[in-house]
Amino acid sequence: MSPGPAGAGRPAGPPSGAPAAAALALLVAVGVSAAFPLADENQFGLALALLLAMGAAGRLLSRTGDFGRLALILLGGYLSLRYWAFRTFETLAYTGVWDVIFLLLLYLAETYGIATHLIGLFVNVAPLERRPAPLPADPARWPTVDVLVPTLNEPLEIVRITLTACVQLDYPREKLAVFVLDDGGTAQRLNDPDPRRAAAARERARKLRELAASLGVHYRTREHNLHAKAGNLNAALGVAIEDARGGRTAPARNPGLGESHPQEELLLVLDCDHVPTRDFLRNTVGFFLADERLATVQTPHFFINPTPVEKNLGTAGESPGENEMFYGAIQLGLDFWNASFFCGSAALLRRRALVEIGGLVEDTITEDAGTALRLHASGWRSLYLNKAMTMGLSPESFDSFIIQRSRWAKGMIQILLLHNPLRLPGLSVAQRLCYLNACLFWLFGFARLIFFLSPLMFLVFNLRVYNASLDQVLAYAVPHLVASYFVSNRLYGRFRHPFTSELFEIIQSIYLIPAVLSVFLRPRAPRFRVTPKTASLEQDTLTHLATPFYLMLLLNLLAFCAGAILYLNRPVLLDTIAICLCWNTFNLFLVVCCLGVVWERRQLRRTHRITPREGGHLVDRRRGTRVDAVLRDLSVTGAGFEIADRAPLLSGRLELEALDSSGRLHRLPLRLVRIESFAGGVRVGCRFEDEDEAVRRAIVDYVYGDSARWKYFADLRQVREVGTVRALVRLTATGIRASLRHAAGLLRWVAGRRIRGYRRAA
Repeated sequence: MSPGPAGAGRPAGPPSGAPAAAALALLVAVGVSAAFPLADENQFGLALALLLAMGAAGRLLSRTGDFGRLALILLGGYLSLRYWAFRTFETLAYTGVWDVIFLLLLYLAETYGIATHLIGLFVNVAPLERRPAPLPADPARWPTVDVLVPTLNEPLEIVRITLTACVQLDYPREKLAVFVLDDGGTAQRLNDPDPRRAAAARERARKLRELAASLGVHYRTREHNLHAKAGNLNAALGVAIEDARGGRTAPARNPGLGESHPQEELLLVLDCDHVPTRDFLRNTVGFFLADERLATVQTPHFFINPTPVEKNLGTAGESPGENEMFYGAIQLGLDFWNASFFCGSAALLRRRALVEIGGLVEDTITEDAGTALRLHASGWRSLYLNKAMTMGLSPESFDSFIIQRSRWAKGMIQILLLHNPLRLPGLSVAQRLCYLNACLFWLFGFARLIFFLSPLMFLVFNLRVYNASLDQVLAYAVPHLVASYFVSNRLYGRFRHPFTSELFEIIQSIYLIPAVLSVFLRPRAPRFRVTPKTASLEQDTLTHLATPFYLMLLLNLLAFCAGAILYLNRPVLLDTIAICLCWNTFNLFLVVCCLGVVWERRQLRRTHRITPREGGHLVDRRRGTRVDAVLRDLSVTGAGFEIADRAPLLSGRLELEALDSSGRLHRLPLRLVRIESFAGGVRVGCRFEDEDEAVRRAIVDYVYGDSARWKYFADLRQVREVGTVRALVRLTATGIRASLRHAAGLLRWVAGRRIRGYRRAA
């Protein structure tokens, strides 16, 4: 859906009045009819007919648009509701204390999965595609903007690149100010009791001040590190800070220290590793002129590097990136219900809206979602523009990946407990469901653990965790599973392949369960932990978080042995044994993939490269010769090209001439460092000569400034959807390859230790 240029800022939402009542009545009728009992053979026939109808609707989805999408969702949701009614009314029988404990646990896990699946379908019933909002022809009518870049302890080179891009944003200079908010240079950190930490903080703060001054950026810090990123931004904005006792500390008692504080109409918030493109403000500011009650415009977080899961499995480029599902599909669905989230970065906010609600929310470590919830509850609107205009960094090790996801999980459960969206005044019903879904999602760890243990409970301990015959499984459970995967694949297949969610969830579950439990016990206790950046590994290595997955593998193998023994002793249970063994086999595939993930692959580069395929020219600065070249890899340190002839480039002092998508000509000095031949010509490796500050700015502008380049890569990552069976085969093959690499690495490590031991003994 698209609101069109004239409606770029128009709030979207559900129908009202009679159409809404009719839709609600239809949904109630569908839900009630899902509970009607049928004989197993009749249910099987109904399920088969509905699955065939879903197949037809799926094939016609591109032609029927929203109608076909709604039909697919209703048919799939109906099959899932019938399965849940069957589980609720026909399978919950008491056969023993331990039986009923694990039976109820499995039932609750399934109920949780079905509920989140159905709410997710509701959220994405009509995703809203927007186009950038035009700005008035007269720049005098454009609002003023402050760019806020909070930082704590990140490498200064990362901060330098982001600040350099910020000062080159395509916006009138007199209407733009850039601030770096240094929480690593607070008075609290500069006077740390540990002399080494205090000295390191002082040195970093000094260098960051010098960097800010060289770029024309305002430097600000504060007295105390209260409430992490939210407190940092609030101190800069001059709003009160919540203290440790739950009271409010006036800005005068936790002042922002440094140059003038941000005071313009709009605020662009960027994490210090999120580099903006030149056109960010030109594509987003216009929305605020069209809607006075608009509080936030969120844009996607585009990451230049794969997550550790994708890197270690080797799936980057073969399947969509892990964040594509949220930023490419879910946020568009949320936008329809006026519930798109502020995600902490790459977002433009109205200062007046933030001040009205008392600043960013400080009592949750996911301050972004908490702030969005409070804004929506106060009657402000949000929207989502699905155009990548920042480039960031994903976590680069499995450890840092778990740190990040644990923070997200804790923060969203804090929101559920402290600001329950079902009870918070001011929200629409749709907004309540959207926020509830976002919070409940992070309970997946409990469900994943139960799904892993349930077949083991029957095969090893002979506990009756599921009271159903094979005919009932085929009539109810199988159609529900087929419908769920089919709907998900048809709606989100370009953004996430089947079984990818299961893999990402099971690999996080072991570590998120204790994190979530800690929040239920002490909702206000979690503390913000910054995700480490720029990790490097000189060689492949085993993460220290691998141990639980070895245990899970042993349990899987034990279940197969127990199943064989159970069949020999009780062959009458063949149907149930076969179902549990199939279930256990699926779990084994996931565990094999997990073992591939926890074997960290080496990463030597400190700066990530992108792989465009763009035309340009290489000019020999000494000879004046000029040759056509194809840009094949690019970073802020250098570039790689393919050319047809090496003769004109022997001098080694080169210049790149290239046009970007807007027609701007870039000229950048290069030094030749490598030449190698290949079948189609010559590959040339070059390093930028960036001793001059003006050249460094030009390099950042060329590498990061063109949003069309990020669109090209975003489109590449949204590969074609694949079928469920093919996805399972591909995932299994990927997991086996990664696990074999894991095993080979362990053997090399053991052999290396023995050899070193022999040498020491000799």
